Amino acid sequence: MKKIIILLGFLCVGSVSAGTLKTDNPVREPSGSVGVMTESQGKQIERYSEFIADEKYSEARSGLTNMLAKLNQRDAYVLAIVYQLLGHLESTAGNYLKAADYFKKSIDTDAMPNSTHFNMMLQRAQLLMIEGKNREGLRALDDYFNVVDEIPDTAFKLKAHAHANLEEFREVKKAIKQAISLSDKPQESWYQLLLAAHSELSEYREMADVLKTLITMSPGKKTYYMQLSSVYFTLKEDKNALAALVLAYENNLLDKETDYMQLFKMYSFNDIPYKAGKVLQDALDNGKVEPSFDNWKQLGQTWYNARELDKALAAYDKASEYAKDGDIDITRAYLYVDMEKWPKAIESIQSALQKGGLDDDKTGNAWLMLGMSQASMKNYSQARNAFNKASDYKKARNNAQQWLNHLKTLEQRAEREAADNA
Repeated sequence: MKKIIILLGFLCVGSVSAGTLKTDNPVREPSGSVGVMTESQGKQIERYSEFIADEKYSEARSGLTNMLAKLNQRDAYVLAIVYQLLGHLESTAGNYLKAADYFKKSIDTDAMPNSTHFNMMLQRAQLLMIEGKNREGLRALDDYFNVVDEIPDTAFKLKAHAHANLEEFREVKKAIKQAISLSDKPQESWYQLLLAAHSELSEYREMADVLKTLITMSPGKKTYYMQLSSVYFTLKEDKNALAALVLAYENNLLDKETDYMQLFKMYSFNDIPYKAGKVLQDALDNGKVEPSFDNWKQLGQTWYNARELDKALAAYDKASEYAKDGDIDITRAYLYVDMEKWPKAIESIQSALQKGGLDDDKTGNAWLMLGMSQASMKNYSQARNAFNKASDYKKARNNAQQWLNHLKTLEQRAEREAADNA
């Protein structure tokens, strides 16, 4: 009989939990002669139990079925064991509804000891839910709740999953919160289920609280930080949204281009261009983000906003390598002109004109800037040529004519200086 008791103990669903809810239900007194069987019956049960343990399921099923045909209601305890073993066999074979039916028959004998009887009730509820019979499974679970004197936290977890399958998310919250409150060590998956329920109900503040708990439980899981940032962004708490991403970044959890770009954009959104630039610069330099035209252009604009002009120009120079038209080179030229870096300005403008794709206004302005840059380097012939080109464009014409007149003065001054030095 010891082997039988050990085997039946393993048939119970779930695990014994440290957390239980005490009820006011009276302690059950099994009817019939609990634990009574003949020596012959005991040997048969032991034999078929060994078949199951050795995975000889066909032999066990055949023997138990034959044994069942010879039993009557006076053999309530033996019936209960046979039904339970048959239930276990069907469960092992994946026939969960048949298994649930056998467990129901075993339960209805009311002959098993309390621990076995109650565990079988709980297992039957779970089998019904596995087969998608969630409403029926919940009724079976209610039957269990109505008779036990202590309800384990895992039973409330089971209840929460059934309600989740039925999309009854307020009931999910109640059940899983009960499980969490009872447990000495709630499982991470329970908080994930609670998070899902809050999400379905658009309860963003509650989602943030659960995610902070999940981060504490699993600080190495990137997804929780990303979700927390998204939730805070939805709540319009932009600084908190940024802080969640920064924490993931500092813990070296970001591993995709989209992650780095999200952090970059969040820094930019919070008007912190220097840190935004540093994140994107490091990601580009280390191959975390694709070195594309758009990414280098964004970096250049960000460094410009941070007043890091040298870094902005370096980024724009990179963007120029990927550009299909001269637009970015015009941007570079403006910065080089402002900084009076004339050779670089000339190189940028010439690159813009060569690539083309500019509208008339930008083209005229490009020739105008080229003339100014050449004049600043005292390349007056090249400057005159550029200003003459600028004169062909309506919006640049007046300025070009003024520069052509000014150019004569510059040339005359240069001639006088040359004569004086001769």
